[in-house]
Amino acid sequence: MSKVARDENGAPLARDVLGGRCKIYMFEGRPTSWYFKYRVNNKAKGSKYIVRCLDELDEKRAILKAEDLYLAFQGDIDEEGVPVRRYKVVDLIKEWILLNEERNRAGSMALTTLRAKVSSLQNAGILFITKEKKITYVDQIKRDTFESFSRWRKNEGFKLIPNSRGKTIIPKDSTVKRDIVHLAEWFKYLNDKEYIDLKPTFEIIKQRKDELDANPPIPLDQWGHVHRYLKQWSDEAVKEETKTNNWRRNHYWRELFRTLILVLYNTGARPSELVGKEEKIREAQSDGSYVIKRVLKGGLRWEDIEIQDSFNMNAATGKYIDIVITNLFIRYSKTGETRDIPCNCTEFLSRWRRHVNEYRRQVGLRKVTPKDYVFFNPHTDKPYPYSQFSLAWSDLRTNLSLVLSPVRSDKKYTLYSLRSSYITNQIDEGKDIYLIKKITGHSLEMLQRHYDRSDVRKRTAEAVSRTIGKKKEKKVIMSLENVDDWDKLALDGTKLSDKPKESLKQSKNKSNPLKIK
Repeated sequence: MSKVARDENGAPLARDVLGGRCKIYMFEGRPTSWYFKYRVNNKAKGSKYIVRCLDELDEKRAILKAEDLYLAFQGDIDEEGVPVRRYKVVDLIKEWILLNEERNRAGSMALTTLRAKVSSLQNAGILFITKEKKITYVDQIKRDTFESFSRWRKNEGFKLIPNSRGKTIIPKDSTVKRDIVHLAEWFKYLNDKEYIDLKPTFEIIKQRKDELDANPPIPLDQWGHVHRYLKQWSDEAVKEETKTNNWRRNHYWRELFRTLILVLYNTGARPSELVGKEEKIREAQSDGSYVIKRVLKGGLRWEDIEIQDSFNMNAATGKYIDIVITNLFIRYSKTGETRDIPCNCTEFLSRWRRHVNEYRRQVGLRKVTPKDYVFFNPHTDKPYPYSQFSLAWSDLRTNLSLVLSPVRSDKKYTLYSLRSSYITNQIDEGKDIYLIKKITGHSLEMLQRHYDRSDVRKRTAEAVSRTIGKKKEKKVIMSLENVDDWDKLALDGTKLSDKPKESLKQSKNKSNPLKIK
């Protein structure tokens, strides 16, 4: 055992806990945490010390952890007389959430994913385990504990879990399925850390096909209405020049939104990948405290746009034509992987760049640099709130409600419908599904769902076609019961069992391609 460290006055860094029932120490060479030490008396083997790292630098928090640890050791005793640690469900959920917060700070997990996990465990998970099942310690969980989770979540649990507006809403099957996924992930963590040695069973939830299509694609015949609306909407801001002093800023925002929608429709990118977002993260300090920091994630920069000349062959004439291709480099994605998106967005982005340059000159802002973000607020150099984009899209959808209606779907068009539209259009044009996967960063399972729906529509003629005027061929039915007589069968479609014996004798010397040699 390492020596106990001493403070600046030479006093040992050791503290009594619960009146001396246990102690906490700071050891030499281990200055990053306090340690818990507890003596256990065993009749057969004498005294034994249990030492545990508390992962705490702050003395007060270390004492609190030591108290909980001591009380936990007063429970079950193993065959050697050593107390068995019992882990509280609430504590292990907190531990798992802290781990995921670290992943979020490291950039390997999106904030939306973290929030979903926290919501599933801190709301539905804790309530079901502690309130519904009356479970305190994780070792009380059985294999069949969660078999009724889905029914409880939809019938009773939702009454205890209000949303951000304080209202209770019956969850969709997709929400319950999400909770189950995160609970299963938590149990995998418990198994890996050897906190528990079983995997509970969950009820399988089958989602209807139409429930999976939450973002219906916009057909090409309806897309024209969106394109014309955006141009007219942007031009109207210029007409307000004499009515308001903020017409330039208003025009800038509308032209930005117009360009974003056009680029999303022609690239299949996720909206957050282009507009970026500002997230709050907790960062640990050396004294054990935390500070809140704001970090930027995602967003398209001007240096991420590459434009180059290329040649494409005209399918009608067979001749090559000169065409300008744009390549977007996506730095931050949902999956954490970077990717390139080749697209035909040169016209939109070049028009937007000229507008940006002119606006900055008029209002007295500095010139654009390659490091600047394409869709950020030029006055703050920060992303616009995502709700602002959602509200603008909602207004568009309302104003075009008479001509913008999803086909064979009760869902509304969303910003993610632009991504679905790109995928559907690419598949309809016969593009390779693996190429689409690389461009969009989508899973093959999701792309297969789009492909199957598109493939059936394209093969309609094949499905309803009928063969007319062709003589039906007779089937030659062979039976292994008469395998010895196969070489005697005439190829006239007659069953061997029904053929007269005289006919078999006559065909004995005839050449037969079915003869087994």
